[in-house]
Amino acid sequence: MALPQLLTRDHIQAGLFQASEQCHQPDAGLFGPGSICWQLMRENLTSLAHGRVVLLALADSRLSQLLADSHDLVQRLQHTQVFMLKLVFGNLDQALLTLDSPRMRRKTLFDVDDSETLLYALTAWMDSCLTVYQEIIEPLNTAHQERLFEETMLLAQVMGIPESRRPADWHAHQRWWKRRLNHHGPISDRRRQLGHNLIREQGYPGRLPYGPYLPLASFQIPEHLRQTFRLPQTGLDSHRAYQKHLNRLMDITRRLPPRLRFQPAYHEASQRLGGRARADLATRLLNRWWTGESDLVSSGWSIPKVDRLPSVSY
Repeated sequence: MALPQLLTRDHIQAGLFQASEQCHQPDAGLFGPGSICWQLMRENLTSLAHGRVVLLALADSRLSQLLADSHDLVQRLQHTQVFMLKLVFGNLDQALLTLDSPRMRRKTLFDVDDSETLLYALTAWMDSCLTVYQEIIEPLNTAHQERLFEETMLLAQVMGIPESRRPADWHAHQRWWKRRLNHHGPISDRRRQLGHNLIREQGYPGRLPYGPYLPLASFQIPEHLRQTFRLPQTGLDSHRAYQKHLNRLMDITRRLPPRLRFQPAYHEASQRLGGRARADLATRLLNRWWTGESDLVSSGWSIPKVDRLPSVSY
């Protein structure tokens, strides 16, 4: 096994400097409204992806060292969610401050000091969101998936992963990810039981109105991991139940109004780009319910009403 390349403070600072130099619209942040990251991460439905992230994190020997018990795992997932929302929907200053804060990063799944494990954790998060999105919302064509790869590599860059440790293109990244998914090492009984308890017995994440991840789990992870975590088999009856559950989630998503369908952080960012200093009360309350914080990505300053462009759709 190759020795891991340890990340230093210099790697992180270099990534932050390069990202700030490449950003042409600081108020829109690292990505902006036209990005695939915004398209994926704005969906509250992607909270179901946390279940897949749990299983992939426990399957990795280095990443699983962060996860002492179920409480610690759930806490890290919640902090990782807030961390990612600030990176994707925050303006440039908010994103850089989040990345430059060791205290915030220490609470997340990205609290690792080698580039291979960090890339694995980041890819597990983004690929899980993409998997849930494509199953329920709509499939992304190859061009959009390549754009998502570029945006994911930008996240890898600002987190400090050197260019030499990042896949050169989308195809190389797909090959690397497929290899990592299919060649996990032995999983200890503690990790196996932890994943089984969270997904099978406790029904994590169980967020309204989408429910638990269990009905999707067996069809969204490799077969050897399904067997390891003792998830339901993927027979014909299970596949029918899976399709029925997908149809239910599609129906829920279609019927939800945008205020409830999309992440409050997305609404907050859209209002920031529209010139508001702070999000409206409904957005702040929903932010509190989803993340525990009322304000995530508000700018704190407002554009005078006379200078706003109400005709522009963000």
